[in-house]
Amino acid sequence: MSKLSVVCWVCTAFLCLFVLAGFAGCDALSGPPALEWPGPHAPYPFPDDIPHRTS
Repeated sequence: MSKLSVVCWVCTAFLCLFVLAGFAGCDALSGPPALEWPGPHAPYPFPDDIPHRTS
């Protein structure tokens, strides 16, 4: 094997190692899921006694 191919294999192995270590140490993958967003038909967040712009 040439020196270039050995360096390429070593760099590829280190890149894979760093990617796997990054995924293994990532808290976003092991944390609790995000809360559900209310959807487009959620109730209006303000009480009804506040005058609206159209009234």
